[in-house]
Amino acid sequence: MNSLKQWISSILITAFVINVIDILIPTGSFKKYINIVLNFIFIFIVITPILNLVSKDMNIEDQILKQFNEFQYEYNQQLMSKSSIDEEEIMSNYDDYLKQSINMKLEESGYELTDIETDEDGEKNLIIKDLKTSENSNNDTKDKIQLKEDENYKQAFNELKNAEHKNIKEDLNKIFKISIEKIKIN
Repeated sequence: MNSLKQWISSILITAFVINVIDILIPTGSFKKYINIVLNFIFIFIVITPILNLVSKDMNIEDQILKQFNEFQYEYNQQLMSKSSIDEEEIMSNYDDYLKQSINMKLEESGYELTDIETDEDGEKNLIIKDLKTSENSNNDTKDKIQLKEDENYKQAFNELKNAEHKNIKEDLNKIFKISIEKIKIN
């Protein structure tokens, strides 16, 4: 029910803002183009919750990323089969694209892809760095502070971290079709 209220309020606010912009724009040749863009934004805001209901397990950005990744992979496979271009160069370009796409997804959670390794059978191995813990572990110039933590705190922190790692691995598996066992998070 709360999401329905948010959806209706975002529609009303967007409609209000679009009308204000429409009033403030002077009449001219660009007004019709600006109105088209504003109407597309409004339509997107209206249909986004409906699309989210259809795809409960993945948001729109992840679906677009997944579809584009599948297209990119198929395109590279066709290129390798029909072209005289070096296969290693094609796979290197695909790995670069994959690294950028995965980093874009991981930035949301405070992680970074450090390396992609390819097995003999073409399976990708990902090595991911947790930026949140690595930023806090730099104590070269600072005095080390020892904190006494009880076991419950440590266990709760580890469980939370493991759950977060599991979610990240599952997301990468859904979007990029990389096996969960092939993803290592440091």
